Amino acid sequence: MLSAFAVMLPVLLLACGLCVDLAMLELCQIRMQTAADAAAYAAAFEVEHGKFDWLAVGRQETATYGFTDGSSNVSVTVALSPASGAYAGRHDAMEVDITQSVKTIFMGAFNGGYSTVTAQSVSLVTPCMYLLGTGKLATATYQSTSGATNSWNICPMAINNVMDVESPSHVDVEAVNIQGAGTVTGSGAVAPAPYYITTRLTDPLASMAAPSFGSCSYTSFSRSGTTLTLSPGTYCKGLNLTNSVVTLNPGLYVITGGADWESSTVTGSGVTLFFTQGGGASYGQFVVNNSTLSLSAPASASNGSTAAITVFADRNWVATQAQDFRISYSTMTGDGIWYLPAAGLYLWNAGTITGPKYFGLVADNYYQEGTNFNPRGDYSYVSTGNPFRTQQALVQ
Repeated sequence: MLSAFAVMLPVLLLACGLCVDLAMLELCQIRMQTAADAAAYAAAFEVEHGKFDWLAVGRQETATYGFTDGSSNVSVTVALSPASGAYAGRHDAMEVDITQSVKTIFMGAFNGGYSTVTAQSVSLVTPCMYLLGTGKLATATYQSTSGATNSWNICPMAINNVMDVESPSHVDVEAVNIQGAGTVTGSGAVAPAPYYITTRLTDPLASMAAPSFGSCSYTSFSRSGTTLTLSPGTYCKGLNLTNSVVTLNPGLYVITGGADWESSTVTGSGVTLFFTQGGGASYGQFVVNNSTLSLSAPASASNGSTAAITVFADRNWVATQAQDFRISYSTMTGDGIWYLPAAGLYLWNAGTITGPKYFGLVADNYYQEGTNFNPRGDYSYVSTGNPFRTQQALVQ
C-alpha cells in the first residue's frame, strides 16, 4: 500500500502543480482581458475627443493593470483601423492586443517553463456625423462640390445610401463608414477610402425626448435694423431677422413656419431651437444668409432646452424644399448638435461651420459647396456625456 502511494505521490504532486499553473494562467488572462478592454475604450475615447495620443493612452491604461509594454515579457499593440481580424480596415475600430510570456512552475516540464497568454479587445469610435438617407428629400445622402472641404481630426462619418463627391472637392477624414448598399460617386477625393458596412444605419438619437408645441408666445415675429435680446418662448408663424444684432437668452425656442435670418448677427449660449408646426403654421425653412451665428447648446437641460442640441427639427418633418435648413454666405460657430433626422442641411459658401469643443450632425441628407465643415466630438463638457455613445461599445 505504501509502495503504491510512493509511486502515485509524484503524479499527484504534478497534477496539483498543473492545476496551480492553470489557475495562475487563467487569472492572468482575466486580468489581461480587463486591461485590454479598458485600454481599447480609453484609446477610442481619445480619438472621439479629436486627440492623437491614443497609442500612449492605450498603453498607459494597460500599465495600470500591470501590463507594461516592453516589460516582464509583455507586448502591447494599439491600432486604429486594424490590419486583420473581424474589424480589419474599419476606420472607427480601435484594437488592443496584449501578449505576455508567463513563467510557470510545474508546466515547465512540458513547455520549457513559459506559457503565452493573450487578450484582444476592439472598441468602436463614436461617429459625430450621421446621414440617414431615408429618401424623403433627395436621392443622394451626401453631396460635396466646388471646393467644399470636410476636414476634422479622426471623427467618423456614418452614411446611408450615396456619397457624392465632385471634383475639386475632397473629403479628408480618418473615418467614413458607408452603411447599407452605399456607393461613392463623382470624381472628388475621399481619403482614406470608405469602409462599407452591411447593417443599415438608424437614427442614433431616436430615444431622445422631443420638445412639444404649446401656446404661441409671439406670432409673425419680425425685426429689421435693430439690436435686441430675445427670450425663450413659442414663435408661431416665423422668427425673422434682417440687418439686426440679436442675443438669445438661454432656453428653448419653439419656431413654427420657419425662420429667415438675413444680414444679421445672432449669438446665444445654452440655446435649443425646435422647428415644428402649430399655431396656424406648418413646417417651414430655416434660412440663414450673409449672417454670423454664434450659438451653443446647453451643457445640461434647462428651461425646456435639450442638452447638447442646438437645432432640433420635428421628427415628423414634411419637407418644403430639398434641404429646408440652409446656410449661405455665413459663418457658424458654437458647440452643439444639429438634429434633422427627416430634413436636409444645405451649406453654400458658408465659410467655416464648426464648434470649439463639439459639433455633430444628424440629417436625412447633406449638401455643401464652398464650405469648410468641421464636426468635433469632445462631449466631456456636456452633463449627460456624448449622446451618440449609445452606439459606441466594446465589440470584441
